Amino acid sequence: SSNAESSSLPSLDIEKLIDMDVVVYSLVEEDGNENGETTQFFLGAMQEDGTLSPLSAWTMEPAFGDSIEFLVDESDRFALVNRMDKVRLHHLMSENELSYGSRQCHRGVGNPHGEESELLYYIEQHVIDRFQINVVVKPDLEILW
Repeated sequence: SSNAESSSLPSLDIEKLIDMDVVVYSLVEEDGNENGETTQFFLGAMQEDGTLSPLSAWTMEPAFGDSIEFLVDESDRFALVNRMDKVRLHHLMSENELSYGSRQCHRGVGNPHGEESELLYYIEQHVIDRFQINVVVKPDLEILW
């Protein structure tokens, strides 16, 4: 079977995901309403410790080409840890939908010399449109040098 087919199957297993995998996920609402309410889709990235973290963007302006730049906001890093039973995986990004970069982190208490970097995820606009991703935009994540 082709890669495209296998990545869109609903049977994505969180246990099989590896560090840096990016997925489209939704959260099953607490009240369990199945009455056709629109599901909201979000982007998440697997971390090296095996947790899934939500991705945020600081702008919907394309970074290059048609890609939007995403990263894990430190304050969201463990947002899904206690909600994994509510997470449904819908799509695993393939390498033609996603690319990676990095940027220097802000200097601060945890990074006094500025050598820490954080991973950036570049995701194609057509993927965001196809799944109607609910992009969490946090302008304060932008680092202005």
